[in-house]
Amino acid sequence: MLNPLDQRWFRWRTGRYQSRHTTPHGWLALVEDIEGEGSGLPQFPFSLDWIANNQLPDGSWGDSESFTSPDRIINTIACVVALKSWNVHPGKCENGMAYFKNISNLRNENAVHMPFGFEVAFPSILELARSLNLEVPDDCPVLNEIYAMRNIKLEK
Repeated sequence: MLNPLDQRWFRWRTGRYQSRHTTPHGWLALVEDIEGEGSGLPQFPFSLDWIANNQLPDGSWGDSESFTSPDRIINTIACVVALKSWNVHPGKCENGMAYFKNISNLRNENAVHMPFGFEVAFPSILELARSLNLEVPDDCPVLNEIYAMRNIKLEK
């Protein structure tokens, strides 16, 4: 009998991992198959399937039952980056990027609603988005604030 950690790993490896949370799927879908050196296949294809099947009607990804701008924005860009990195579902990518243009809404958000580590994770996923030639603003006030928070956090 497998212990709970081994059971979770088995479910991830076999594609039986189920989560209504977007964040793990966005990040997991980026991982290339570690056993098929240069196979060009995802390690966790079920995450790509989950992303493809769980885009919200407004083009975003996130919890449909609760809404915070930071959660929706980071989940959406992570899912778009995952889909774009594997060159799948271009329509879903376009809808996600249309939603991403709401990035200025982050300015109105209370800092306590920011997911833990947002100021470090968000700039990282933005750099991945830029490397895939996704249109991410280079100079907007809210992004400058987030980068400043990241720099403070990383200096500690």
